[in-house]
Amino acid sequence: MANFRTWAGWPLYALVLGLLPLVFTDPHSRLLLILITMYGVLALSWNLTLGFAGIFNFAQIGFFGIGAYTAAILSTRTGIDPWLAIPISGVSAVLASLVAFLPVLRLRGIYVGLATYVFSQLCIYLVLGQAGLTGGSNGIVGIPRLTLGETSLRADGRLGYYFLGAALLFAVTLLVRLLTRSTLGMSLLALRDNEPLATSRGVSRVRQHLIVFMIGAGVAGVAGSFNAFLNGVVSTDIFGFGYLTLLLSMIFLGGSGSVYGPVAGAVVVTIVSDALQDAGPWRDIVIAALIVVVLWAAPKGLAGLARQALTVFRRDRGPVTAEPVHVQTSKEMP
Repeated sequence: MANFRTWAGWPLYALVLGLLPLVFTDPHSRLLLILITMYGVLALSWNLTLGFAGIFNFAQIGFFGIGAYTAAILSTRTGIDPWLAIPISGVSAVLASLVAFLPVLRLRGIYVGLATYVFSQLCIYLVLGQAGLTGGSNGIVGIPRLTLGETSLRADGRLGYYFLGAALLFAVTLLVRLLTRSTLGMSLLALRDNEPLATSRGVSRVRQHLIVFMIGAGVAGVAGSFNAFLNGVVSTDIFGFGYLTLLLSMIFLGGSGSVYGPVAGAVVVTIVSDALQDAGPWRDIVIAALIVVVLWAAPKGLAGLARQALTVFRRDRGPVTAEPVHVQTSKEMP
């Protein structure tokens, strides 16, 4: 019964993702849905290292940009099929993660964050320095669109891009769920909560952190390639501080260390950011205030609020008990 309850919500999750574009049919709403799926995938990938493993990793934007540039270069310079460029982008991000992981070997805490953020900024200089290949400050334009046969994924208000993004979001959410319930996930939580105890029990910090680092990088690289094919252009802005703060807002608002929290955070932050796009600096102020309020009410974000509400609901219902059965004694028998 417990196993059934664990997986019962997944068909509903898939159904909601499938029905959303039928409810929101105008082009702008469809674009918001696509962005939510992309940001959700990226936030989930970052939450693997930041939330579950407790690694202050700020290289995720670098992996995202590397995936985007890999897809753009392969599809425009070599003529490779765009669909094949997507998994290759994930592999390139995984290879880059081996370099970005080096500070994690020696450093701890905020020092890892500083070193990995420098990695993301070095990616900008690498792109600018290889202008003949990457387009330099002009970026790469004219990235071919994804198609299925003769049908472009941009047809009918980018409907194809939405279903591709929704499939990626569902798959990554499922991956994170399985990882957190696996031996790897349990060991990551043990390292995050009490590293000396975990290592004394034979858990290898370097091995486990490297594995989750590579998985998160691969997912971020795929999300970057999706972004490149969606927009048809990439530039160094993809490595910028704006993406970093936006994604951190999604993770902390939704709930760091939660499977579904980053997805909820992606929904809220994307919608609020779009509604306040003409507000200028006030948009960032409102989002920051929203995060502060939510974290003040529930330090574990929206996911924590949902768990608290569910706990209160179950407590109010009370335990279900059967009616007492009166057993007739021999004295009561006629």
